[in-house]
Amino acid sequence: MNDIISPLIRSFSNPASILVLVLISFSALPAAPLDTKNVMSGMGALAYISESDGRDAIFIRDSDVNNVIFSCSSGNVIILTPSVSSDGNYITFLVDNGRNQKTIHILGPLQKVNNRWQAHDLEVMTVRGGAWPVFNNDQSVYMSMPEQTSLSNDGTTNIYLIGTDGIKQISDNLGVSSHIWPLINPNKDALIYRYIPQPDEMGYTAEPVKSIIMSLDSGSSEMHFVDQFVYLEQWTSLGEILFSFRDKDQNGNRIYALYNTETRATKEIYRNKSRQGALTSDSKFLATIRPVPEGNPQFDIFVTDLISTTEINLTQSPGQSESLIGWIK
Repeated sequence: MNDIISPLIRSFSNPASILVLVLISFSALPAAPLDTKNVMSGMGALAYISESDGRDAIFIRDSDVNNVIFSCSSGNVIILTPSVSSDGNYITFLVDNGRNQKTIHILGPLQKVNNRWQAHDLEVMTVRGGAWPVFNNDQSVYMSMPEQTSLSNDGTTNIYLIGTDGIKQISDNLGVSSHIWPLINPNKDALIYRYIPQPDEMGYTAEPVKSIIMSLDSGSSEMHFVDQFVYLEQWTSLGEILFSFRDKDQNGNRIYALYNTETRATKEIYRNKSRQGALTSDSKFLATIRPVPEGNPQFDIFVTDLISTTEINLTQSPGQSESLIGWIK
């Protein structure tokens, strides 16, 4: 175990951002299968992307049904950077038409009517370049994206609030950084994003990579995860941030942990050869995706009970590849 702990402790050695790391290893999961219907009844519903009639589509699955609530217009159009609102009632995402035009969508409210999931689809606006939308309300989203009014893009991105009243810039990269992977907290009064400094001509950066938590009321900000290479996955309903490490352990497992923004304490909850992560509202079940078998380019969704460490392969779709969105209510 020490050969696993030591590299992780070293990665948190920056005194400006020291974390208390509590390790709970789930790398060896029992093989006993779970009954999918019974397990899903205790989880809620899960949204994910898969293929429907040769087109990208958004599915919602619960213990009773699994149906498409959004489908792209053709096989050449894809869904990008989806996320679920903190209340579980909306999904925001981009639709890419393959011609450097991406449309921001708000899908919701998510409702189950006559034993089928359904939602209204609102197109907010069309943007250029890559972007990450997160739900603010049913008329607006926060968005990480390049400057839209400039004909030339230097590769940097800022955070904007986009709605019916137009576009309001929230962060300022000063032309030297990109602000990506935004997450909004359950109270909708704070937002976290990754601050990625731009390298100079020699490939050096003057600042470390970090995460910034910004108060949406006062505009004040504070640094977290300074010089630590992590992926921000979800700001949970309990107020913690689910994140994963870029670096894998000695067995090639990705490590998932919860971060308390007030105490800066970190607790590992899961590790496996997977990518993406989404917790249920009670933080009992974790959904991830991973290749089946290992090394396969196709991915299935797995759900792990973090208490018993048992799991199910939820999708089991040979020839297709799912992409996880998140849990809804």
